[in-house]
Amino acid sequence: MEFVLALLVPILLLGGAFFGLIVWLARRSGRDIGSTIRRFFQQGILLTLVILVATGVTGLLSVADPDVAAGPGYLAFMLSCVIVGGLALMLAAYRERRRAARGEETGFSGGGYLVLAELISLVTAATGLSIWVGSLLEGRFDIAPASVALVWGAVWVLHHRMAGRAGRLANSVLVGSLIGLVSTAVFGVHFLARVFEWGYDAVAGAVVLIRDIGTLLEALIGLVVGGAIWLRYWWVLGQRGERTTLWRAYVLLAGVVGGLFTALSGVWYLAYLTLDWWFGSPTGLAGPHFRELPVALALAIVGWMVWRYHHDIMRSDGTETRTEVHRAHNYTVAGVGLIATVGGTAAVIAATVQALTPATVLYPSDRSEIVAAVTVLLAGAPLWWRHWTGIQRIRSAHPSSEVASPTRRIYLIALFGLGGVVALVSLLVLVYLALEQILGPGAGTATVLAIRWPLALVTTVGLTAAYHRMVRRTDLLEMPDPEIDRQASPEQVRSVTLVARDSRHVAEALGEQTAVRVRYLERTDGHGRGLALEDVMEILDDRPEPHLLIVSGQDGVGIIPHDG
Repeated sequence: MEFVLALLVPILLLGGAFFGLIVWLARRSGRDIGSTIRRFFQQGILLTLVILVATGVTGLLSVADPDVAAGPGYLAFMLSCVIVGGLALMLAAYRERRRAARGEETGFSGGGYLVLAELISLVTAATGLSIWVGSLLEGRFDIAPASVALVWGAVWVLHHRMAGRAGRLANSVLVGSLIGLVSTAVFGVHFLARVFEWGYDAVAGAVVLIRDIGTLLEALIGLVVGGAIWLRYWWVLGQRGERTTLWRAYVLLAGVVGGLFTALSGVWYLAYLTLDWWFGSPTGLAGPHFRELPVALALAIVGWMVWRYHHDIMRSDGTETRTEVHRAHNYTVAGVGLIATVGGTAAVIAATVQALTPATVLYPSDRSEIVAAVTVLLAGAPLWWRHWTGIQRIRSAHPSSEVASPTRRIYLIALFGLGGVVALVSLLVLVYLALEQILGPGAGTATVLAIRWPLALVTTVGLTAAYHRMVRRTDLLEMPDPEIDRQASPEQVRSVTLVARDSRHVAEALGEQTAVRVRYLERTDGHGRGLALEDVMEILDDRPEPHLLIVSGQDGVGIIPHDG
């Protein structure tokens, strides 16, 4: 009974959370809650049936593989998946076909079903293909991974074409691009690291009796497969698609920030290995000490390539005027540099306190910690200084537009808000550790060493939060009064009617940030796409008409001026 309750409670909690999320999304988009829940379960059942049938067919084909232990239970399960799942899927397909003939939206054309089915089959097929090609290069033919690649590859092709015909391909393009980008970057780092290791061994004169080429081939296979996914989803589809908010978020977060973080990690590791050898406490000879140098070089090169490519895309996006997309890019990069700077400064303070304090058994003296902290600081501080000073120069040149930017407001509030919380928690830990030492064995060297990290965090994070609070207060003094813009003369008041899907939040944000009267109508015919706030604001800036009807269709956005 206890086992049943322990299993039932998480299921009920997850089910309730999903149900609440569906209801919230339905209310937010203005759709009928009952039909939304019905579509959710309908698409969930279809997805489950497809997975069951594909799993069963894959398992039956894998019976011919001598490495697969296909006993009676295995065969019974796979046959059950094919028979029951196949019949149920055929019945569901027949019903969906009749609904499509009546002009109704079917479950097979649902966005959630198509996205999940396409991406699940993509990852599964890519994994099976990689394992199968690896076995071929080793001189054998493994039937099981070949079956996975064949069956799930067919499922992916089917749903990829279905998504294209239903106009839902854009829903999975960015996720597929992310899968391809991450796979390419990860296996690219592994491949370059192995190649550089061979070169390092040759330069260092290391004697390698047996060279493991298997890891190099695995990395190369993963690089090719991940690159193919990225080329299909991003190079062919993604970069030519509509530049929505999600599109820009992918380029900014996955490409610019992800590549920058990877490159900084490699640069930091390179600097650490070098400085630690000269100023730290290295153990052993130079050859073993610099053994991780190829990994650091691979991280720096791959991260730089990812960052550079997506950085150029960000710079080519939109007009020369400064938009929220450009601000998001600048503030995000500045934030990455600031986090590294604050973390490095805190580590320098903590390591310096430990170095100046007599060593103990629990806290031995180690100069390598100071070297690691200094390298983090050297990697992050120039990046933050360059972007933050550039932002502040733009703010001085155009104060009204910059201080009113929601991106700048979110950046400053997040820094002094979260920074204040971290500083407060660090102060609490600092007082607790100090009192624990004083009330216990007494104050001494152990007390100083115990509180060094909370002390460093209170100092650095507290000063950072205070600085950005001061910047925010200065911005508030120069903030233009929104009421002045809203009290425009009647002939200057504009109106816009948005007709789109899942864009009610865009209409609400547009009404809050501008003096435009906004009306929103949700499309219920299954056509059209979501609107991006930046795109709507650009339309309002480009079009002089006082009253506009903006309709989102399958082929783009239609703009119709009217007399109000």
